[in-house]
Amino acid sequence: QSDPFDCRPGPAMSPMEVEEEQICRYCFGGDEDGELISPCKCAGGQKYVHLKCLRQWQRMVLVTQPTHPAFYDRDLRHQTCNVCKSEFTCAPPTRHELMASFTGPEIAALIDTGCIIASHEAFSAELERNLEGMPAILRHRSSYEHWIRGVFLITQVEADDGKLTIPVDSETMMQRIRDKMDAELCITLQGRRWRLAASEALQGVEPAGFAEAVAALKAPCVLCLQSDEEENCGNDHVVAVNLTRPIEKPPDLQLVDRAVREVCTKYRGAANVKITHFIGGPCEEDELMCCIVLGGSGCGWTVLKDLPAAIEMAHSRAARRCEAEGEIHGGQTVRLQGLQAAPELNGEIGIAMRFNSESGRWLVRLRNGEGKQLRSKNLEGLDGASGRVFAVWGDARWSRQQLLGEIAKGDWGLCRANVGDL
Repeated sequence: QSDPFDCRPGPAMSPMEVEEEQICRYCFGGDEDGELISPCKCAGGQKYVHLKCLRQWQRMVLVTQPTHPAFYDRDLRHQTCNVCKSEFTCAPPTRHELMASFTGPEIAALIDTGCIIASHEAFSAELERNLEGMPAILRHRSSYEHWIRGVFLITQVEADDGKLTIPVDSETMMQRIRDKMDAELCITLQGRRWRLAASEALQGVEPAGFAEAVAALKAPCVLCLQSDEEENCGNDHVVAVNLTRPIEKPPDLQLVDRAVREVCTKYRGAANVKITHFIGGPCEEDELMCCIVLGGSGCGWTVLKDLPAAIEMAHSRAARRCEAEGEIHGGQTVRLQGLQAAPELNGEIGIAMRFNSESGRWLVRLRNGEGKQLRSKNLEGLDGASGRVFAVWGDARWSRQQLLGEIAKGDWGLCRANVGDL
């Protein structure tokens, strides 16, 4: 039996075939530019390609496609020859591998917690033009306002567990799922192949009995699917929050009031902590997704899920513990002044991270991420003397390969975040 992924030329050719010139249908080069393969059922001048040329074409196809996983099933040109319509015998690289090869490993490595995703000005201008002609009722549903000049801090990157849970609400939906299943009871969704798992509605059912069990299922029920693909980091879940959309009132004022009262039972001064609210993205806008507290050690901020814990941390960092701290507080924005050895730093803005009692100096993180140890007399206190919390409602979510696709198209950029971004 032949290997379906063997891309080498087939058996010896007939004399008529030998006379035909073997050239790559993409670059028109011959075997002097690399081994020629026959990846599909095309004949004649369309028969041969260089593998590197095929890969380049596949990358270009992917970068023109929508990046949202919901549209992955609609364009399979990177898997199928557009001439003879047969599948390529060369197993294509995964979408993640192709996108990573397009952006380069340095960019791909920046999809990590503590990095910034920012939308390009040209992309933002295009979305604004689209919004102008859009009915008011559709503006919010489009979610464009979240992306326009958005600056998102990546707060979480989780490995995909290869599981998908589908709540089935109606008999119509149940029948659509049955119709999508192939002979092996697998279903293709968002560019991935899934198989049934013995869980939820099929709990305790042996695989041999899946067909009969699915035929008998009634809505409402829940189906659990398991990915039929090898694990790869392209399906990692990336969560980020937008820091450019402050709002005056939080979506859940009662939750905020309860959190403040809870902390004030232990520390009355916690009532002075300043809480700034942001809409972090289109996903679950009414839910508090994370809190950011400035100061401390490390990068210059801490991300927490719990609002009472964030208020308590901000209050603790701002609390004065000794005379040598002066009028500066942890987590406060400061301006450098009176420096004689490094006068070029006077006027620079930074965050007072924490006070080192042994040296009698504040550790200050400047906007460029550089750290300095300075006496309180060389610092002018600005915002945040009582502590600050950024409370973020809602977030944005991508898969790693989806985000790489956005970057490859030039719509978004990535960089390491520093405290100046906050």
